[in-house]
Amino acid sequence: MNAISQLYRRFNTLRGRRVFILPTRFGVLYGGFLLLILLAAINYSNSLGHILCFLLASMGQLAIHYTYRNMAKIELLGAYSEPCFLGQAIPFYCRFDNPSRHDCLHLHVASKQSNERSWNPFKNVTGFQYQPHQTVDVLTGQQTTAHCITVPSTHRGQQTIGQIRLSTRFPFGLFDTWTYFTPACAALVYPNPIGHLPLPSSTNDGQSHHGIQRKGVDDFSGLQPYRDGDPMHAIAWKAMARDDVLRTKQFSSSLSGQFVLSWHATASLTDTESRLSQLCRWVLDSESHGLAYGLVLPNMTIEVDRGNAHQQRCLTALALYD
Repeated sequence: MNAISQLYRRFNTLRGRRVFILPTRFGVLYGGFLLLILLAAINYSNSLGHILCFLLASMGQLAIHYTYRNMAKIELLGAYSEPCFLGQAIPFYCRFDNPSRHDCLHLHVASKQSNERSWNPFKNVTGFQYQPHQTVDVLTGQQTTAHCITVPSTHRGQQTIGQIRLSTRFPFGLFDTWTYFTPACAALVYPNPIGHLPLPSSTNDGQSHHGIQRKGVDDFSGLQPYRDGDPMHAIAWKAMARDDVLRTKQFSSSLSGQFVLSWHATASLTDTESRLSQLCRWVLDSESHGLAYGLVLPNMTIEVDRGNAHQQRCLTALALYD
């Protein structure tokens, strides 16, 4: 009964997913060439011409079978992603399963995030609107393989991978076979951590806890690797000339160890995305300096804390702010 249920589940999965096949340009030329051979063989009553035509036609029929078989049983078991900052590439990890006994070779992976359709039906059918990502050389038979698909981040918040198009022209390139997958997977895109405002110098309750250093303009405290959003005047050009490594100068001043990163502290920035980017930069700077910080947004408040989990909560709140 277990084997029967597995067969039924696989049949049900395949029945709900369509596999398309059409001749390529080379396949159309191949068919036209066969037609010319057949007409010439009939015109001159040439038996060798008939044999050549039927032999090449049988090779084309076998190409249909093997091209379709190379795609028919592949399944997408699931997909997951990792969060990133706006402007970075989003990594989506897709798990493809090949339940058949033979290997599936030379598969092309592409995706499309929008649902727009072209007036040209040929573009809609052949996948011209899909962004190509990579070629999977082999999906081993009866094994599950994970592949990473990178998609550019276009907006803050949640971004889906969209529709995945898996296609192949193996083995002869005469026919193009493809199928579609739509995984329920969304990546979290944080705001771009760019901002030039200094960290707020006051805490929520007015209390101060001295002895902790933060970035400031008083005393030089060292160098750190350059990060997006660091001001150009802080770049250590002399150090870069020595070893070709881009670093920024860091200055410190004695300050409270607890900060409240408030939405109102970014009032000088009129654009919402700019304010979120500035708060994102403050969160990263506070965490990198070991400071305890809280976050106050118009729609929520996160208490003062520190650590990786606290940083993720703050970044998530900034990413999902509406």
